[in-house]
Amino acid sequence: MIKVLLFATLISFNSFGIKLNTKRDRIVSVIDMELKELVRMKRYSKNDTMLDLRMAELNLEKGRIIREQENENFFNLDIKDKKRIDRKKFFAESSSYYNRAQQIGLAILKKRPNAKARSHIYYILAYNELENVQMDRAKSLFVKSVKSAPKNDLIGVKSRLALGDIYYREGDFNKSKRYYDTVIYKIKDDKWYTKYLYNLAWSNFRVGKKNTAIKQMKEVHSLSKSPKYIDKKDMAGRDVGYFYADKGDTKRALQFYQNEKGTPEKNFYDMGMFLLDKQKYSQAAGMFKSAFNGKNEEYKAKSLVQLLQIYDKYNNNKNFLVFARTITKTKLNPEQRKEALFYVTKRAAHLQKELGMSHNKKRPKVMRFKGRIAAELYFISQEVDPSLSERALFYAGESYYAAAEYKQALFMYDKVISSDKTDNVYFKRSLAGMIVVLNDKKTSASIRSKYFEKVFSTYIKHEDSKVKKNKAVEKLFSYYVDEQKDAKKAQNLFFVYAKENPRAISKNEAMIGRIVDLHKSQKNKSELMGFVGELKSTGIPLRRGFITHLNKIILVAQFSDIQKANQKGDKVTALKGYLFIYKDKESTAEAKRNAAYNIAVLFYESGNVDLMSKWLDRAIDEMLVSEITKFYESFNSIISELFLRQRVDAGMGLTQKLLSKTCSIRDKNKEGLLKNYIVMGLATRKDSAAVSFVDEQSKCRFKNSTLLASYEQIFDYYIDFKLLSKADTIYRQRLSAYTKSLYKKSEYVGKLSKLSRSQKNNSRYAGELSYIYRKVKKKKSLAIETIDEVALMEVDKLENEVNNFNSISLSFPESKFNNTMKLKFNRLDRIQGKVAGIVAMGSGEAMVKSYSLLINSFDQFSSDVGTFSPTGKSAEYVKSFKASMANVSANLATKSRQLKRELDNLINKNDVLTQNFGTLSRQGLGLPTMTGPVLMDKRGNR
Repeated sequence: MIKVLLFATLISFNSFGIKLNTKRDRIVSVIDMELKELVRMKRYSKNDTMLDLRMAELNLEKGRIIREQENENFFNLDIKDKKRIDRKKFFAESSSYYNRAQQIGLAILKKRPNAKARSHIYYILAYNELENVQMDRAKSLFVKSVKSAPKNDLIGVKSRLALGDIYYREGDFNKSKRYYDTVIYKIKDDKWYTKYLYNLAWSNFRVGKKNTAIKQMKEVHSLSKSPKYIDKKDMAGRDVGYFYADKGDTKRALQFYQNEKGTPEKNFYDMGMFLLDKQKYSQAAGMFKSAFNGKNEEYKAKSLVQLLQIYDKYNNNKNFLVFARTITKTKLNPEQRKEALFYVTKRAAHLQKELGMSHNKKRPKVMRFKGRIAAELYFISQEVDPSLSERALFYAGESYYAAAEYKQALFMYDKVISSDKTDNVYFKRSLAGMIVVLNDKKTSASIRSKYFEKVFSTYIKHEDSKVKKNKAVEKLFSYYVDEQKDAKKAQNLFFVYAKENPRAISKNEAMIGRIVDLHKSQKNKSELMGFVGELKSTGIPLRRGFITHLNKIILVAQFSDIQKANQKGDKVTALKGYLFIYKDKESTAEAKRNAAYNIAVLFYESGNVDLMSKWLDRAIDEMLVSEITKFYESFNSIISELFLRQRVDAGMGLTQKLLSKTCSIRDKNKEGLLKNYIVMGLATRKDSAAVSFVDEQSKCRFKNSTLLASYEQIFDYYIDFKLLSKADTIYRQRLSAYTKSLYKKSEYVGKLSKLSRSQKNNSRYAGELSYIYRKVKKKKSLAIETIDEVALMEVDKLENEVNNFNSISLSFPESKFNNTMKLKFNRLDRIQGKVAGIVAMGSGEAMVKSYSLLINSFDQFSSDVGTFSPTGKSAEYVKSFKASMANVSANLATKSRQLKRELDNLINKNDVLTQNFGTLSRQGLGLPTMTGPVLMDKRGNR
């Protein structure tokens, strides 16, 4: 076996294909020379075990050197190449020498060599297993090497050190300590002594012998200053401080660093970063705290950022807040300040997210704790970056709200609103936040009283959406009526609302009803009369039935003292009697139906709308159609009361039931019910239900004009709310089916076209409008919307022609100039003719726009002629030319002024007022341009 291995060794001296660096190549060359010599010597001493042993050692060393080169080459590869490569083949060269050393060693062991040779062989075999990462087998063989090694033999020392290294890497510090301890004193003069002593110090530290560890690490630190040893100074210096800090003796660590003539805060910081890399965050935090508490401002700032990062990572809100409070007191550079602000806002946002989690909402103490910390962190972010002021205050308010601390939340929101930065996004968001808090049932009456009026008044002032603004007005109105019981404020708000929403008849009537009820409950007879008088003087549109009902209320108020005596006892007695009849088994069906109806009427008269709805529903179910017909007007009044009291769902449900039951009869009261249903359906945004219900009623005995009016009501609703697609559907699928009149259709299409134009689509209804306009004979009888839209289409064409006219520029030679002037005068005549045609159509808005375009044409032409100067001509020629053209320019300007006067006369004659005319009229008056407020005294002077 040895012979075969010798032959393999002989032919492989320089057979490896891997390219070594210069140093490694020289070492391998020396090894190869020694191997050749050993092979030669083996020819004369075939059974010399020591020669075989040396050959095994040399093969092992050669394999180790080649493996170093292979490792270096491997780590220089790209990641993709590393994944694709066959590692067994890549490391085959070094593996072959390890295997050869192992085979030689095993062959030697079969000869039963002496103890010294055996210990060497076991060491070689163990080292080979170590290189192949077979740790258990390596440890076993190193142990055998130790046991078989003669006393004080170097191979025994190396085996113990190797075992110490293995157990140190595995984290078995008791065993690593045991092996290092037995031989460390024997290698004191070796250059690797500092390396092994460093490992031994850490082993002692890990098993709790911290004083010994400190002593040994200090020795490593001291010896590393000498070139005789491996330099572990920096690592040892850092770890001495760590050992002291872990022991709780930071003063000794500080003394150690001070004696080293370095910066102790830097060492603490470096130590913290070292621990951070090892994911020992708790110990790292301790180091950073020590650096932070020092005097060095640089490392104080660096440590603060690291502490914020650690406490953020581990959700340590309490400690995070402690150090966050020091940000503004610490000298941070811009990048550190930015990073600190990032962690503060991140932690605040994380806390706010936790406040929204369902498992936290049932833990009020946790919610308050986290909410307060989040709020304070937002305050800190405001201090670090003042530009975040509104944002910080808003999110602080959000945090307090999530923690159910409504008083503090409202205070924060109010500070944002009080800044009066209405263009800031957090202004409106704070308003919305305050509204949410005030609408929360948990908000106390005292807090609502403090903020409610201010918040909703501000919201109404700044909200652009009419729908949202109206909802806010309704909320504020309910607050005045239900909570403040302030009829005066409720009245003032109502009149403002009604003025802006005259067509919201149902809502206006409901608000009037609540004001009347409030006056009645407060027995303010004179104030009630005053309110009704003011109501009549304003001319707010109200339904006739409601006015009648309101007059009855006033009448009752006027004669209340007389009626109370009669009504107080009679109602109770009547109610008891009807209930008895209804429940009595002996009562006839007719009697029960009559009793149900009268009970509903009594509850209606007593104002109990819930019981009224219940009994009216029962009465409709049980009464015959002929009986219902007799009391149709009463049913109408009762259901109207439901609508007045905002019981919309109940009112609509009863209306559906009543009209469905009486589908086969014709009665004028049905029209009122249908109209009320549509009004309330639209007022509560149930337009789809309103459309479906009218579709159903089209099968019942309603006049076509009633159904047409119903669909028109829905159509106008869609137009008012700018729902073009839905309005178009109503027109094409419903309105068109109930009228063939082109004049009626012109009104619908005109409104659709106007809405479409406002949405930047001028051409959608152009063809349809033009067709209707051409077909009808009496064009003056068309709806004004149609006339306006058709005329405006002509204005659009006119505007293109005016733009083309203005784009024609004057130039010489003289013949060209004369031809151009002639062309422009012809064009101007044609424009005037088209303007006359547009004016004749009868649209005030189109008239003003077309006149404006014509006046603009004359002004522009006048300016072009007056300012034109021919080039390449003598001064005398130019002077003469400009004098003649001045007259032309003046004539054009005179014509422009004449046209303006004509426009003034036409506007005054036809009572036309448009934005275009206002803009045109202000031209030339020399009015100052103002973009902001101007302070003036009482006389109007600045």
